[in-house]
Amino acid sequence: MKNICRLLIALIMVLGLSVSSIAQTGTNDVNEYSINPIPYYEQLYKKRIWSRVDLKQKQNRGFFSRNRELTKILIEAIQNDSITDYYNPDTNFEFEEKLTKEEVLARLIKSQGNLDDIDDYESDWPYTTEDVYKIDGKGYESLQDDNIGHDPASSPDWWKPWVPQIDHYTPTMITKLEIMEDVIFDKRRGREYRDILSIKLIVDGDFTLDGTNYYVVTFAYKDLEKFFKNNPETAVWYNQYNSAENRNLADAFALRLFQGELYRVENPEDATIRDLFNGEDTTNKQYLIMAERIRMQMLEREHNLWSY
Repeated sequence: MKNICRLLIALIMVLGLSVSSIAQTGTNDVNEYSINPIPYYEQLYKKRIWSRVDLKQKQNRGFFSRNRELTKILIEAIQNDSITDYYNPDTNFEFEEKLTKEEVLARLIKSQGNLDDIDDYESDWPYTTEDVYKIDGKGYESLQDDNIGHDPASSPDWWKPWVPQIDHYTPTMITKLEIMEDVIFDKRRGREYRDILSIKLIVDGDFTLDGTNYYVVTFAYKDLEKFFKNNPETAVWYNQYNSAENRNLADAFALRLFQGELYRVENPEDATIRDLFNGEDTTNKQYLIMAERIRMQMLEREHNLWSY
């Protein structure tokens, strides 16, 4: 009888400690950027991964249909203040530094005229139409041919103030996404979940001045999902085989209708897969094989976790 009482007391103490520990963790013990947060104490396994999605690929064309490109929808959402939170894509941590609307739009400028690149005005030179020169720190554009000896600052019939031309990155040039997500095995529900945390917009090197990819802006996916659901008429994933089955972009991401290549898996060096394997000496084919090998290892781990 005494042994039974001691056993009951010990069981009550254990249960009390368990309830207390769960109560202490509370609902705040989750990732604040997650759309379906899983408490940390219920995560048996977690791995953060980054994938590159090429919107020009046939499988991803539903996100990049003409005049309804995902990138166009997001840029317009920034311009009309439908989305107000965005982050610097060049920081080590995706949500480290917020950007203002003006800063994001400035990052869309590809190039613009520079006064330092303009020659100084010479009064005895015969300027022609659209010639641009500077005097006293200001630029002027010629309005007529045989423009000789006319003072740019006081001859409006011959000269006009020069307005630098600005070349922008258009939404159709932003053809890549970088998706950051957590791969989590929930030990309570006994299954693996993919939790998208952020989406980064990238201009392909084919459209940049130096031929390298250019990062434009990072969004928290939690904000994007809310925007997609609130704008069902514009936030549309186009089904190229059956338009009756077009989806909201939030549903398209939830159903994982995108195809991406594994770009980075969290590691102590914070290196990409290509950097982990010989860096620049790795060919694109070798990189794809390595990325696929890592992806298969993750699938194998998921399979093995079912044995617990």
